[in-house]
Amino acid sequence: MEKTGTLPDVGLAFRAATRLKALGLLVLLGVIYALRPLVTVRFGTLLAGRIGHLAANTECYLCEKDARLNMPRRVFDVWTPAKPANGYLLKMYERVIFTWHSRIPDILREAAKFLDWWHEHEFNNNSMGRDIFNLFEQIPLHLSFTRQEEKRGENGLRDLGIPKDAKWVCLIVRDAAYLPSLAYHSFRDSDIDTYARAALALAERGYYVIRMGAKVAQPFKVKHTKIIDYATNGLRSEFMDVYLGAKCAFCLSNASGFDAIPMVFRRPICFVNIAPFEYLQTYLKDSIAIWKHHYRDGKRMSVTEIVSYGAGQFLASNDFKEAGISLEDNSPDEITEVALEMADRLKGTYRARGDQTSFWRDFPRSISPHTGMPMHGRINMRVGDSFLTSQHFASKESST
Repeated sequence: MEKTGTLPDVGLAFRAATRLKALGLLVLLGVIYALRPLVTVRFGTLLAGRIGHLAANTECYLCEKDARLNMPRRVFDVWTPAKPANGYLLKMYERVIFTWHSRIPDILREAAKFLDWWHEHEFNNNSMGRDIFNLFEQIPLHLSFTRQEEKRGENGLRDLGIPKDAKWVCLIVRDAAYLPSLAYHSFRDSDIDTYARAALALAERGYYVIRMGAKVAQPFKVKHTKIIDYATNGLRSEFMDVYLGAKCAFCLSNASGFDAIPMVFRRPICFVNIAPFEYLQTYLKDSIAIWKHHYRDGKRMSVTEIVSYGAGQFLASNDFKEAGISLEDNSPDEITEVALEMADRLKGTYRARGDQTSFWRDFPRSISPHTGMPMHGRINMRVGDSFLTSQHFASKESST
């Protein structure tokens, strides 16, 4: 009896399969090239592994595409996503972009990289999630909830004990549990306990305060019927992360990936404990910010000094250490003041006192060291009023 499945047979089958795949790639390349007079088929990698990039980068790309910025006249873009940080957010984006969950685009790019014409068929989001063209205020958002999803969200709110028509604030605090592999970013962390006073003040104003987070170092130990530690109460889901961020009155954040969800849904953000300073998301309408205090030689640094030392763009804890700069978190009082200022601004009852015009006139118009592009467009953000006044005094003290 003749034996089957011998090593020579396996080798022949493997070589045949390899030739077939190579032929398939050649055919696909031929189709892409033949379509060039009609449409440019482009391939890009969707940065989906971090929720901030998944949300902000993708929305910036869609806005720039609608505005016809930085792209050919007729294109068909194919995205290849990595494993997403939030699968439901990716699912929603897949309603408006074309994704191909396969290694074939990667193999195709590798095979075609030596062709002179292929560079026209690759793309990326050069803005890296920064709306430097101020398109968010001009172009409607690209994500929406279906009727079934709205119902699901309403049920989720009921499970959390939030009544219909209630307003809530999403509180997101980056701490040591967030991406511990990126320990060099620890200068961006802060302590959830320092937000308790602000949460209580907002709850007394009638807001529900929902502490967000997929990974957190400790529970939020604040007792109030309107303060919900959603990050640890067992009710968290990827869908509700998106729904809560999309529908919040505003988000109180120390700049973590989650706040990109309210950002792309055009919700205001109150930023606290920001570092590095020059990465403020200045293009965000109705948003305000305060940043960490910088100290050198025992003295609090002015904004001018922060920028002159390059600390406004430091991206690693060791950068601050080598420059002899220490960072101090915003105090509970500072966080509370700016959170209530945000609430009053949104109600239209706040009377501004600080000199925002002078501050933003002197704000550095930085160029990103990563993309070579400007980091800021038209300035829409405001600095917390009390904090702005204290910065003014710090500048005067530094100059004497």
